[in-house]
Amino acid sequence: MTTLKDIAEQAGVSIATVSYVLNGTRKVSDATKQKILTIVEETGYQSNILAKSLRSRKTGLIGVIVEDIQAKHSPAIIDGINRAAEERGYQIILSNLRLISKIGQEFSHISKYRDDIERALGTLNAIRADGIIYVGMHDRKIPHFAEEKEIPFVYCYCYAENGGSFVCYDDRKTSCELARRLIEAGHRRFGILAGQVESEPSQRRLEGITRALDEAGIPESSRQIVYAGWKYETARNAAKKMLSEKTRPTAVMALNDEMALGARDAAMQMRLSIPEDLSLTGFDNADEIQYVVPHIATASRPLSLMGERAVGILADQAEGRTNETINITLPCSIIEGESIGRI
Repeated sequence: MTTLKDIAEQAGVSIATVSYVLNGTRKVSDATKQKILTIVEETGYQSNILAKSLRSRKTGLIGVIVEDIQAKHSPAIIDGINRAAEERGYQIILSNLRLISKIGQEFSHISKYRDDIERALGTLNAIRADGIIYVGMHDRKIPHFAEEKEIPFVYCYCYAENGGSFVCYDDRKTSCELARRLIEAGHRRFGILAGQVESEPSQRRLEGITRALDEAGIPESSRQIVYAGWKYETARNAAKKMLSEKTRPTAVMALNDEMALGARDAAMQMRLSIPEDLSLTGFDNADEIQYVVPHIATASRPLSLMGERAVGILADQAEGRTNETINITLPCSIIEGESIGRI
């Protein structure tokens, strides 16, 4: 069996240098690094994780618990986690709770599946993961699952109600900026298609829009808010009703792209042109809106970067550089599109 000593002798370097390359714990010249990695590949060397963990109390493993891998944002976040983990010399172990099929949009029911979460946590603790990242399927406040566990723990796309490090994104500020762009284009009558009343992202995005409209002195009588549940069909029906009124809105802001598509189709059925007759914005930069014309102005969440930052926090905690709770809220970027017209 090939050992670190064998690799070091073949490469003409110290055992410590080989360890630095394999664990990513110190900078090594590109030439030396490539030489070592070539020998590792040729010899089929594999480090013994168990032995390593007994010596160093570290396994190089990061546990990732995702509420549902089918949530539209989950793959990009997990890709960011993978990329950052590889760069830092970690491997990830993924546990998918599959909560969409179990609770749908009823997020208050997640407490019924606490045992599922505890089992996943128990498994990752048993294999001595160096830390755990918990990826939510909806950006919201949740119970602090790791409150009594002595292991670095980071929430991503959600945050704990009573503590814990997290990485989220700033939808409040971004919604405010989208509304300001419509106001700058001369719009004074707004239709707003929101998610559920109890949805935290829905309320944050509404708060951002409200701030912009208040600053511009646009009265509440010129704002029509409909809770369309994030869905295409309900948003299309609501938009039809809005656009049928005598003083119809000149701009419709949908708080996600699925509802924006519903509003777009309602406008088309009523022979209203976008942006000549109606300006329209969405949120999330979903794949499906990238293929419609005109392109709908929307906001892109920094999903991959959120995953990368979560790994950064976790690694700093696991490697002893900090023991502080770290909270990061990342900015979104606005995708201009072609759906905002001037009055």
